[in-house]
Amino acid sequence: MKRIIATVFIIVSLFALLAIPASASGKDLVTDKSNLITSSEEARINEALSAAERDTGMSIRVYIYEGIDEYYYTRYMDEHDTKNDLVLLVIQHDIYDGEYYYYLDTNGEPHTLISDKEVDRILDNPEVYDNIKSGNLAEGAIAFASLATEAVNGVLRPNIGRVLLVAVIIALCVAFVACLCVYISYRKKQHSPSYPLDKYARLNLMISRDIFVTKAVTRVRINTSSSGGGRSGGGGGGGRRGGR
Repeated sequence: MKRIIATVFIIVSLFALLAIPASASGKDLVTDKSNLITSSEEARINEALSAAERDTGMSIRVYIYEGIDEYYYTRYMDEHDTKNDLVLLVIQHDIYDGEYYYYLDTNGEPHTLISDKEVDRILDNPEVYDNIKSGNLAEGAIAFASLATEAVNGVLRPNIGRVLLVAVIIALCVAFVACLCVYISYRKKQHSPSYPLDKYARLNLMISRDIFVTKAVTRVRINTSSSGGGRSGGGGGGGRRGGR
């Protein structure tokens, strides 16, 4: 009886040990609803997602399907027993135009950890965009796992201190160039030839009185009339009009 119990215990322990790597390998981390990737590609994606989850402590998953499903996120959450902290890459193969489209959804803590700009950096990254759009879903998903890890850990977020340092360096460089241009312009004016005033004019700046080089007098003769008679009522010139 003891041997039977020991044998059963050993068998159960072996199954438990085998089950741990299976769950840790992340067989449920990537969901391919339409068999758009091979088993080897799925294993590679699972490995990358498992490493991402170990590094972040978050659920980082990939959901692949073909067709039009507006409720893919709700469907995924219903089908999978996942934690509330989720970063989900959804890859859709459109059955009408044959194009691949992909989306990024966050829930829980990643929703606050990953900003909208970081989401754009992930989705626009050439390793993600080019691979998924060309149908190389495995490479695109693996690149996503790496970028999602960096985003959750704050690596993709710009360093404020570094940004300020770069801004100060650029401002100093611009100020130095501006000052250099002003200095060069000033030195150029100093070395430019001055106008030789003494060559064309005789100047004695020590004399305090005014010296007139020439003068002109204009004389105008005013004609007077000596003829008699009374004053004409329509005479020219100014005068007062009206009375007081």
